[in-house]
Amino acid sequence: MRTSRKVYMRLGLALALLASCRDASPPTENTHPTEQSFSITKWTDHTELFVEFSPLVVGKETPLAVHLTDLDTFQPVSADMLTTDLESRDDQRLIVRTEAPVVPGIYRPVLKPDKPGTYRLIFRRSHAETREVHDTVIAGEVQIAATAEQVQSKTGELAHKGITFLKEQQWRIEFATEPVTAKELAATLKLNAEVKPMAGGEVHITAPVGGRILAAEKGVPAPGQKVEPGEPLARILPLHPAATNRAELESAVKTAQSELQAAQQELARVQDLYKDRIVPKRRLEQAQKEVAVLQAHLTAARSQLSLLDTNQTLDSQTLTATLEKFFLRSPIAGTVVTTHMTPGALVEAGQALFTIMDLERVWIEGRLFEQDLSQVQHVEQAQFTSPALAEPLALTAPAARLVTIGSVLDPANRSVPLILAVENPGERLKIGMHGQLTVPTGKTVRDIAIPLSAVVDDKGIPIAFVQAEGETFERRELTLGIQSDGYVQVKAGLTVGERVVTKGAYRVHLVSLSSEIPAHGHAH
Repeated sequence: MRTSRKVYMRLGLALALLASCRDASPPTENTHPTEQSFSITKWTDHTELFVEFSPLVVGKETPLAVHLTDLDTFQPVSADMLTTDLESRDDQRLIVRTEAPVVPGIYRPVLKPDKPGTYRLIFRRSHAETREVHDTVIAGEVQIAATAEQVQSKTGELAHKGITFLKEQQWRIEFATEPVTAKELAATLKLNAEVKPMAGGEVHITAPVGGRILAAEKGVPAPGQKVEPGEPLARILPLHPAATNRAELESAVKTAQSELQAAQQELARVQDLYKDRIVPKRRLEQAQKEVAVLQAHLTAARSQLSLLDTNQTLDSQTLTATLEKFFLRSPIAGTVVTTHMTPGALVEAGQALFTIMDLERVWIEGRLFEQDLSQVQHVEQAQFTSPALAEPLALTAPAARLVTIGSVLDPANRSVPLILAVENPGERLKIGMHGQLTVPTGKTVRDIAIPLSAVVDDKGIPIAFVQAEGETFERRELTLGIQSDGYVQVKAGLTVGERVVTKGAYRVHLVSLSSEIPAHGHAH
């Protein structure tokens, strides 16, 4: 229990507002006692109790301001019935039931004791309909004075110095506290890391020959499209290797035409001679073969020339003979990442056309520095964090496995690669993503530890805020150690059993920097 200083701060603020705001509406009634007052803060597994009250005197009605916070949600209790019980050592009891809070989280039971002495103050939360008690908070012992004079003759305890952060402020934000405990922490290393394609998981497809590129049966592969091994991506009508421009191809066609015409004339002459039995049959067959060969040369030359003309098409026989040899197929199962082709365009041999990657299985490569090599021999689990990920990604078998810890140091930064192969369902990990890879060293330590969210960086000094009472907090400078699974070792600054702010700590920090006096949003 303590003597409240907030009463005087609030009265001073109220007087200042009245003096400066003539047209302001009448202030909300503040039933905080202006005399000596006390407060009690207690925690159970499910409830935080913070109660403020004036000294209890026989025959005097004393209202209590009972603040109840549900520790499962850290929201104000709003639907429960509250039973307040004063229990004396000789089994004398005063029980007051409050059906509902005046505002969410704040109950106002009124006690009027009839006998002085030492009593135990107990609060019980019950379901409003069933009246079933589901939590009991023992506040401790309180004194009942026989007269007001006896109270005034006593000196109350000094107020607890600290940062005032009211319940109304806590309930409006994402706020939470938890008791400080000792934990088993695993020592870890943090490595700069990057997501990369696994070995054999990336392929760049280029044009094997120069020619005109055409779409496959399914059309032009689009980025993001899944492909299977052997699936056609495109087809190429090849250009003659010795003819790479129109003039050369046109010359080849004319030459083939002339040679074919001469051969046909020779064939006609030989046929006449054969009829007259002047030449043998073998000579006739030779002339026929020469015509057939030159006809094929002419057809091929015309096919090559037609590749330069987008408005010309080849006959089906020529397509069948040519295209089957130059289908571009995917060598792996994966995802099309890039496409550089326009159907009907001319491509050169070696020109990049497609990039395909296996995005369902990737590598995370961290850089392990020379001085840390002895600390990591094997990795069975790890954690990858990145600004692009909403939460850290836990890497455990069988979805992740160690590929290698490198054996050759990079002379530029004196590090070796530490590579994990990771299953990537949903493709959360993007190729090229940077982050931190946290790997355990195998060493453990048991010490005080708090969540990383409880630590605030105050100009390079790590601090945390301890909840001394319901609305009072203390700033503590910390000496930190290793980090493990979202917790950090505290070598100095906290003791086991204290209650530290784990959510909303930065808001408490901002309040600690302000000289403004916070005001309650309700009448106590």
